[in-house]
Amino acid sequence: MRSLPARHHARLLAAVTVGVCIPDQLTKAWVRAHLDVGERRPLVAGAVELLHTENRGMAWGLLDGHPLRLPVVTVVSLLTLVVVLGWFVRLRPDERALAWSFGLVLAGAAGNFIDRLLYRRVTDFVELLGGGIFGVFNVADVAISCGLLGFAALAVRGRAIPPGLEAP
Repeated sequence: MRSLPARHHARLLAAVTVGVCIPDQLTKAWVRAHLDVGERRPLVAGAVELLHTENRGMAWGLLDGHPLRLPVVTVVSLLTLVVVLGWFVRLRPDERALAWSFGLVLAGAAGNFIDRLLYRRVTDFVELLGGGIFGVFNVADVAISCGLLGFAALAVRGRAIPPGLEAP
């Protein structure tokens, strides 16, 4: 039987979660306290602006305004957390890069889930000017994106098969 991550990856997950969730929640609280929804402030002239938006749906506002939005988003969020955590607890001690990738995804998902639980919406506030493909995002979104990029990089190298899905 594999040893559980309590022995080899639990501290990493705790550190990544704290390292993502605290700045994520602090920056969102600052934005909610200092910017009205829709208000913009330049952060880096011509490159980055703060823009206070509220995402009541999923990524890129999917399901925003739909009557079943909250239950669907909640179920999808919880399922994502359970599946990724299920993969995480099966990681071997030598799969540290995969632990980082899963840890970043879990921490980011937790940061946005906290918003949904407390406010029924996610606060987004960073907009890259001229980079419209990214939309408006937050610290948790960056963690999720970095985790997914890490996972993709490992997959390209053949080193990112989620535990339990490998060939017999």
